[in-house]
Amino acid sequence: MSIRARITLYGLAIVLAVLTGFSVVIWGLVVVGLPGGQDKRLAVRADAAVQTVGQASAAQFTAGRPIAPVRPAVDDDVFVVVFDRSGTVLSTTGGEHPEVPASVLARATGTGSASATVGMDGVPVRVCVKPWHRPDLGRDGFVAAAQPVRRQRSDLAGVTAVLFVAALITVAAASVAIWLVVRRALRPLRELTATADEVGRSTDRGRRLPPARRQDDVGRLTASFNGMLDRLEEAHRRTTEAHQRTAAALAAQQRFAADASHELRTPLTTIRNNAGFLRAHPEADQEDRAAALADLEAESVRMSRLVDDLLTLARGDGGAPVNPSTVDLGELAHEVCRTAAAQHPDRRLHCSGAPSVLRADPDALTRLLWILLDNAVRHTGPEGNIWIAVTPNGPGAAQLQVSDDGEGIPPGDLSRIFDRFHQAEPSRRRGGAGLGLSIAAWIAYTHKGSIGAANNDRGGAIFTVRLSSIS
Repeated sequence: MSIRARITLYGLAIVLAVLTGFSVVIWGLVVVGLPGGQDKRLAVRADAAVQTVGQASAAQFTAGRPIAPVRPAVDDDVFVVVFDRSGTVLSTTGGEHPEVPASVLARATGTGSASATVGMDGVPVRVCVKPWHRPDLGRDGFVAAAQPVRRQRSDLAGVTAVLFVAALITVAAASVAIWLVVRRALRPLRELTATADEVGRSTDRGRRLPPARRQDDVGRLTASFNGMLDRLEEAHRRTTEAHQRTAAALAAQQRFAADASHELRTPLTTIRNNAGFLRAHPEADQEDRAAALADLEAESVRMSRLVDDLLTLARGDGGAPVNPSTVDLGELAHEVCRTAAAQHPDRRLHCSGAPSVLRADPDALTRLLWILLDNAVRHTGPEGNIWIAVTPNGPGAAQLQVSDDGEGIPPGDLSRIFDRFHQAEPSRRRGGAGLGLSIAAWIAYTHKGSIGAANNDRGGAIFTVRLSSIS
């Protein structure tokens, strides 16, 4: 059963309940009121008759039949019967007179009025009996105002018929009205359902229901449905991004393992070959032995540095915590510059650093500076210039720039220069495994910052690092 039919039935049930209650109340009032109304009318007519009898002359106390009597068998009019104490009828407006029981007469004598339903030629008649007295004539008796009960029953049947017809018309009108109103009220819901089905079948996850024009239940349902679609789209986006990140992480791990294996293969091969040479030729010349030992030492240092870099990146990928403290990046840059100038006297280092205090890991920032300086040294020739500049970048933030006038960054490498194990073409390599700039990028990220690379106007490279305080 459709919701429209259910609502219509519920509405009709309520209408029927109200109509039934209303009809029962009206019918009950009529049933209770009709006898009382009839008794009041009969009492009024009896009082009028008593007054007429009190003013009548002696000659009028003679029984006579009316010219056009009321016929209780077929008429519903009120008729009056006047009779004396002995029961002799003195006057009547009806063709016949009812037989009033003695108990009713006695009650009328005692209370001044009595009402009862009596029979008259098989017709039930309601009578109101009142006594009358004529001391001046030495006579007394009773006045009976009567009316058939058929009129009361006819009125009750008429009221019942009116209530029944009114109920039928009301139910029919209510059915049509409720059906039309419910159909009109549910039209936005049908449109909402159709649109929701279209959205469900559509591959466009950004499609939404049109905003409701009215802030009613349908409008709130529309807003809730659109909100649910927004949340589903956001959840799908996050799930997709998570899958992409997982796939990227797996690809990066595979590439990382492959590159690490490749980078470790060279020093291990050199170490194995030189160790085999020394074992196979114990009588080799001193020069050859010294060269082999030098190669062993150099490759061991290179492999240690490579393993250390790999461990640093692995800890970074695992979310290794940093140890922040108050650091003046400008002062730290000057210290690293002094040490680097001593280690590379054939390079001209220019350091300018304003005080820039922030909460950071001093060891990590020191390593960041050395990575950028070593990179600049490798890509500049003798007497090359290297500039280090530190500037404040707002409260708790600083900017570090390291530039040189060397060979610069090949255009094809700008987008991949911070990838792990990425190196320029062999003609530009100066040693190393290609992990330094990856470590620098990780350090910048852990300090809520970023790192970028570009070529400067002098033909060399410039690295810009933005750092912020960490808690």
